[in-house]
Amino acid sequence: MGRYQEKLITAGDGLKLYVRDYRPVAGGQGKRPVVCLSGLTRNSQDFEEIAETLSGLGHRVVCLDYRGRGRSQYDENWMNYHPRTYVSDIFNVCTALNLHGCTFIGTSLGGLLAMAMCVVAPGLVHSAILNDVGPDLNEEGLSKIIAYTEDDEAVPDLDGAVRKLKKHYKDEEGFVDKDWQAIAQKTYKLEQGSYVPSWDVKIAQNLKAESALEERKDLWPYFYALADRPVLVVRGGASQVFDKTTFDKMCVGLTSISGVEVPNVGHAPTLSEAVAEKAILDFMSNIS
Repeated sequence: MGRYQEKLITAGDGLKLYVRDYRPVAGGQGKRPVVCLSGLTRNSQDFEEIAETLSGLGHRVVCLDYRGRGRSQYDENWMNYHPRTYVSDIFNVCTALNLHGCTFIGTSLGGLLAMAMCVVAPGLVHSAILNDVGPDLNEEGLSKIIAYTEDDEAVPDLDGAVRKLKKHYKDEEGFVDKDWQAIAQKTYKLEQGSYVPSWDVKIAQNLKAESALEERKDLWPYFYALADRPVLVVRGGASQVFDKTTFDKMCVGLTSISGVEVPNVGHAPTLSEAVAEKAILDFMSNIS
């Protein structure tokens, strides 16, 4: 099980949220706590490697499954699969675990939620690492994410799950077979003899509703809410979701921001790549 404790924390509406709480190694406590927020269909398992590394360096690392993902409960009302609800859930988890002044590591959707936390609970966010996400959403990439999210087809084995991943993300570069296998193992579960998504496919309903709006919400104010906090932006060099132009604009938009690109990797870097891991460890050593 690694160094983490497994916990169930109650959301404001009573739904149970699954959390992995990585405790610092003995004698290494006292460094800044870290909260990890995953992508849309992903879960706490995505951060296994970086969480182990950071907890080994003395950081407490908390990784949660959003409602409707992983081992958290599913919501009967698909309209609750909305960023407002996720932000409330994150706040409840951090309050229950007595977390303050954290570094947030957010991949894709998780990065947007980290920005939103600065508006809702500014004292909770000391710094942020944004992984392959920015305020401008690539429409083609969003359509691809919606199609994958609502694909509830069961497959007989994990190889079938890998084939589904490759079908939906065939344009993403940089992943080899072991990467696809790892993603499939973390995001599909065995149920009644077949492998099915480890997320509630109704998540896609809200995405489609939002994409149908004539005017998309401006997310740049949420980015600028990071203000003078230390920020690291990580971009997959071959990402089809996070445009290079947005990355460049972000890297000059705040006073304490830096950026790194992971060569030949699409959406999204796992953060275990040598370039990404070094950037994160350097960033953490400078702010803790």
